[in-house]
This record gives sequence, C-alpha cells and structure tokens, in this order.
Amino acid sequence: MKTINSLATAFLVLAIFTFSKCKKENDEMTLPPETAIGAMTFGCKINGKVFVPRDGNGRPGLYVQYVNLGNVPGGGWHLNIPAIDWKSSSPILSIHIETDSLLVLEGMMYSFKNSKGNPIAFHDASDTYLALDNSGNLFIKKHDQVNHILSGTFSFVGTNSSGQQVHITEGRFDIRY
Repeated sequence: MKTINSLATAFLVLAIFTFSKCKKENDEMTLPPETAIGAMTFGCKINGKVFVPRDGNGRPGLYVQYVNLGNVPGGGWHLNIPAIDWKSSSPILSIHIETDSLLVLEGMMYSFKNSKGNPIAFHDASDTYLALDNSGNLFIKKHDQVNHILSGTFSFVGTNSSGQQVHITEGRFDIRY
C-alpha cells in the first residue's frame, strides 16, 4: 500500500509539473505570420519583446479604419490602425499606424514623417514614443481595394519627450478595412 501511495504522489507531482510547464509555454506570445489574405493580424517587437494586440475589457485589440473624406480641405484617405494589448499589465501597451491624406499604394515604401500626406507611427505605454521624421518605414505589401485587404511591414524608432527611445522591429499586419 505504501508503494501505491508513493507512486500516486510521484505521478501527481509529475502531472502538475508537466501541465504547469505547458501552460507557461502556451502563454509566450509569438509574432503572427506575414500573410496577405485579410487575416486581421498585427504584431511587432518592442525592444525585442513580442507585442500582439489582445481583446479585453469589452474592447477589441485590433480595429481598422481606412476612409476617404473626399476632395475637400482636410479630406483624402485616412488610415487608422490602433493595436492595443488590453491584457498587458499596467500600463496598457499599444502601437498606432496612421496616415493623413494618403492613398497607400501596393509595393510602396513610405518613411514615417509627422506631416500631412505621410504615415505616422507611435507607441504608447506610460509615455508616448513617436516615430520622428525618417526614423522608420512602412511597406505596403498588398493593397486590394476591391476586397479591402491591406498588408505590410513596418519598423521605427520611437522617441518620447525626454529623448528616451524604443525600437519597434519586425512589424507586420494583415487587415481588412
């Protein structure tokens, strides 16, 4: 009987160790694959650590707006991709890619610039880290205007008001608008 209790205890300890290790491995985030099918994926690395948006608190982690406000002053094509990890510990982390008055074209590489007619990017954490002029790129891999699919890659160095920097690398998105 003592042998059976010892075996049961050993099995229980082994099972707990095995399942807790699997849980930890599954919790580690990985970047989504680079696709161009409208998969509604987004990811990058922030100073080498994987970031992916996650829904939480009744809010979506990723949503997209790409609208044409017409041929009037302040009009044109406006892209807004806020990617937010609502499950991150304080502070909430996010990456934003936006354009103001820019029709993004397939196969084009754009430099981030903080002016009308250009893409901008920033990272929000406990502070805002803005991609300063020419500190990064946005490449449009696919833009299917019929099926409303937009996919691409990005990277930038974000700088806050104190001059501190964050490095956003290996960025990719595959969205529907």
